[in-house]
Amino acid sequence: MSINFLASFSVSSVVKNQFNIASYVSMVKTSVIASGLFFELPVIIYFLTKLGLVGPSFLRKYRKYAIVIILIVAAIVTPPDVVSQVTVSVPMLLIYEASIWISVIVEKNKLKNEQASKRI
Repeated sequence: MSINFLASFSVSSVVKNQFNIASYVSMVKTSVIASGLFFELPVIIYFLTKLGLVGPSFLRKYRKYAIVIILIVAAIVTPPDVVSQVTVSVPMLLIYEASIWISVIVEKNKLKNEQASKRI
């Protein structure tokens, strides 16, 4: 399938499809880098919770701000259509929720360790 074949699909005679391989590669590269960085969120939350900088209560309290930021990032990374934005933002929201659960587990383990050290 060539780009010329795709260029033949036009919305109207006024609107011209002017895409090239460089813009496509740029869009894919931006999407992959942003998704890859965001998939590191659970690891970052794990270490921040271990250090005591972030906790599950903090993550739950600011969840609504995180949702807005996730939607903005998804809008920037994806082409300008709602389906692409939702396709990117739903996994990001799930990763954020998984990060909250990881933070809960880390805090429980931290409390267990503190109680075990007090008994000794």
